[in-house]
Amino acid sequence: MRIAVLTVSLVLFYLLNIILYASYYFTSQLSLGSFAQVLYTMQNSMSGSESTWSEAVGGFFVRQWPWLLLGTLVYAGLLWFYLKNKKASGAETESKTMKQIQTGFLVLLAALVGLDAYYGYRLYDMFGIDQYNESQSKSSDLYENYYADPRTTKIEFPEQKRNLIYIICESMESTFADPESGGGFKKSLIPELTKLAKENTDFSDDPETLNGGLTPGNTGWTIAGIAAQSMGIPLNVGNAEFNRNFEGESQFLPHVMGLGDILKEQGYSNFFMCGSEAEFAGRRNYYEQHGDYTIYDYNTAKKDKIIPQDYRVWWGMEDEKLFNYAKKELPVIAKEDEPFNFTMLTVDTHFTGGYLCPDCPDEFDNQYENVIRCSDHKVTEFVKWIQQQDFYKDTTIVITGDHKSMDGMVNDTFRKVTSGRPSLLSSTVRSIH
Repeated sequence: MRIAVLTVSLVLFYLLNIILYASYYFTSQLSLGSFAQVLYTMQNSMSGSESTWSEAVGGFFVRQWPWLLLGTLVYAGLLWFYLKNKKASGAETESKTMKQIQTGFLVLLAALVGLDAYYGYRLYDMFGIDQYNESQSKSSDLYENYYADPRTTKIEFPEQKRNLIYIICESMESTFADPESGGGFKKSLIPELTKLAKENTDFSDDPETLNGGLTPGNTGWTIAGIAAQSMGIPLNVGNAEFNRNFEGESQFLPHVMGLGDILKEQGYSNFFMCGSEAEFAGRRNYYEQHGDYTIYDYNTAKKDKIIPQDYRVWWGMEDEKLFNYAKKELPVIAKEDEPFNFTMLTVDTHFTGGYLCPDCPDEFDNQYENVIRCSDHKVTEFVKWIQQQDFYKDTTIVITGDHKSMDGMVNDTFRKVTSGRPSLLSSTVRSIH
């Protein structure tokens, strides 16, 4: 019985370390969006996220190994002390000694139960599980009063249809600008994108500050942000639907019409490009089922010899190679007779810390700040390349973030203090001729 109590205490001690590390990881390393996001990611395709999970698991052992070792040594020492006293003591002495040891073991067990419960509840509260459960029972007038169903809404296209290049920038938000432009950083991390937005169409009442879409519930991670922007609805489905909607070849919100569906009906050819596996989080299903998109991803990049067969960094390939891939494919796509929609998703600015490629500048002390600044430059340079192409005269470029950053460098407290009303970076570049 006493050995069982001691063993349970060790297990609870290990559990306490896991809880404490999870609290650290989700506050210091991530800016957790919502419990719905956690559920979605855990219950659906994880392909491409191995580096993030291996980083989290590896970080646990790197950060907690002294405590794990100490706990194991204490357990071994107490077990040895107990067995030694049990063997060496007489019956009368053993009874008194064993009672003292048992009391000590029970006190230790009670303390660990209390600590696990306390920190476990804090983690539960941090995940927002109560708010998630409450949100599942709330009604909304979104669909009755605000949602415009493309099936019943008259959408008019010009006789000369324009191409669309839709650049979705991972975790890009207005907070990264300087205060004069509506951001929260003393020195802007996105000066080039800010300039691009101000010179073109930015969805803001004030021409001097950036503005864009807000992120209500169930729109705060990549596939949810994509669905919200291109379908006009949050990715708000129950747990059972999570599993049914995104496994294998099952349907992704089959009764909702999205941007790709609309453009396909108008004779557009749709394309999607990303630097990771398109399967992650149901992206392939979404794009193939809502507009019959041709998919370019990490795997096709290997087939097309953009990267070597054994090449893998970050989530697959970095944005430098992604933009080179796009520059190779876009001129070919543009030669076709029909208009096209080319949607691409960057990845270097994903949490945690982002991917700092060799040619990124070292302007700031923080790596993630340098990664954001590097992405700012790369996206802008890609836009400049598009503007030099023959097809640009018939093309509109949309640049937007997919969701607010989840890196621990930027959290909601920082946003409220510095930015007031943080939003996705969102702007449009349209050729004038």
